[in-house]
Amino acid sequence: MTSSPFSTGCIELDASQLGGGRPALARLVPLEASAARGLALSIVAMEPWSVMGYPADALVTFLATPDGGVSRSVVEVQGVAAGVVSVRYPWLKGPYLELLALFPPFQNQGLGTALLAWLEGEALARGARNLWVCASAFNAAALRFYERHGFKRAAVLPGLVADGYDEILLRKFPLEPSA
Repeated sequence: MTSSPFSTGCIELDASQLGGGRPALARLVPLEASAARGLALSIVAMEPWSVMGYPADALVTFLATPDGGVSRSVVEVQGVAAGVVSVRYPWLKGPYLELLALFPPFQNQGLGTALLAWLEGEALARGARNLWVCASAFNAAALRFYERHGFKRAAVLPGLVADGYDEILLRKFPLEPSA
């Protein structure tokens, strides 16, 4: 749908991360507008979107509308849709992970960690100073996940996604190559 430095890539995960006894291949595939409705319906059925009553039509529009500064991809594992990633770049001296939605069967298996590692590697290759992400204030699991990966809370953004709900802007800085 769009082209940016974050448009496509492959992430190989070992079997211990995804189970199943054999190596698994996770791939980012450019999100086609024709897939937006089905993906959006799956996403809004999950927390945090279901808690906020986020409308599927709004998410379809977000996913299907081209934006030159954004790369939207379907995360596939062994050819099965596992979630969606949307990255805005450039954004405040680094990429902003606008959306990381992994479907329940693919959560807590190392896929999110692998995606963050990929994003950070791509950011470092482009000389970025920061990584950015938002998580709903009530989404304690997401906040713990990002903080475990070196993100720090930078700001509270009331009503950013839905009225009556705060989002927490998180920043990872400074970015440093892995040892």
